[in-house]
Amino acid sequence: PHVFTCEEDCRPRGRKNLYHDICQRCEALLKRATGLAKPAAYLNILADVLHNFSDGLALGVGFGKGHGVPTTLAVFFHEVPHNIADFAILIQNGLSHATALQVQFMSAIGALLGCLAGLQLQDLSGMEGLIAGGFIYIATVDIVPLMLQDTKLGTILLETLAMAAGVAMNLLLLHIEATVPGACAH
Repeated sequence: PHVFTCEEDCRPRGRKNLYHDICQRCEALLKRATGLAKPAAYLNILADVLHNFSDGLALGVGFGKGHGVPTTLAVFFHEVPHNIADFAILIQNGLSHATALQVQFMSAIGALLGCLAGLQLQDLSGMEGLIAGGFIYIATVDIVPLMLQDTKLGTILLETLAMAAGVAMNLLLLHIEATVPGACAH
């Protein structure tokens, strides 16, 4: 088989830019020749399976404790943008569109397993605290650093209002669960 080299297949064509050194054409040829995705794709897949397991755990405990609908809504509105971003990361790191979609569906098995585990472990003391701690960890490690990157006053106010709206929605759900008969099973 032919071995692709940058010197042979990517000669300068009068353009002087950053792509000259890296040569995206060579990356595409090498990817086609080897058929391998970048390591970041495999790390993302593993992280996604574990992430989906924790979401499933939250769903299983939530339904077991009688507050599955609010938990489902929270997980749904979190997962839609998360999975779109994961799909883009997988494509960016060498998977085809079809393969990335298949991997996303396969990683959902982690959510199913987590849900089954959550239903079995729902009565274990501290399960809700463990799940809440996981979500707080994600917020402090992933989201807060992103929020601190933009220091414009308008952005800070918008992000603060968005967080306040999230807290208000959670307080509203707690109020509904506490005051509406039959809204919460416990």
